[in-house]
Amino acid sequence: MTQADALPRRSNLPMTLTLSRIIAGPVIAGLVLWGETLVFDDRARAALLFACAAALFIAAALTDWLDGYLARKLKAVTPLGAALDHCADKVLVTCALVALAFHSLPLNLVVAAILLLGRDVTISGLREGLAASGRTLPVSWMGKWKAAATMIGVAALLIEEAAFLYVAPDALYIAAAWTGRIMIWAAVSLALVSGWQYAADAVRKTA
Repeated sequence: MTQADALPRRSNLPMTLTLSRIIAGPVIAGLVLWGETLVFDDRARAALLFACAAALFIAAALTDWLDGYLARKLKAVTPLGAALDHCADKVLVTCALVALAFHSLPLNLVVAAILLLGRDVTISGLREGLAASGRTLPVSWMGKWKAAATMIGVAALLIEEAAFLYVAPDALYIAAAWTGRIMIWAAVSLALVSGWQYAADAVRKTA
């Protein structure tokens, strides 16, 4: 097979990674909710499910960087790919946060999750409204940092739960717990500031 024949197949890889992130979201939520049903009856199995959810979430989160890198390198950047990339991030984080909120998040982190998800829905609505009139709302660097902080925080919360159920060393449990809380609230702060900036930008573009 020639290089020209191989390129179209290779250029599908970024889209495949993006779609894998969309699929991973519900699977992670399913693992968390399944683990929830076993916490009191089969602690070891519940811990394994949470560990699998954490590992899958981390792997899926890494594809957020990898698919963009490959799309640029393979010259496979498309409007559809960019739109699905945004959707994939939201599906992954939303599924994990909602499942964790149902399972074990304390009230303050439930509030944080509501703020994060509410902000994302609002900004997605602004983007759709602007797109209908031929305008765009590019992702800011603060928005990218928000997404990274959210993913780190959610991964840490999943690791925290697995560590607690496994009765892992206290150092691992405490580190995961603090990392999760700090990163989630850092993400909330970035979300609110960047959300305000997006809203102001949207108003300027429609004025």
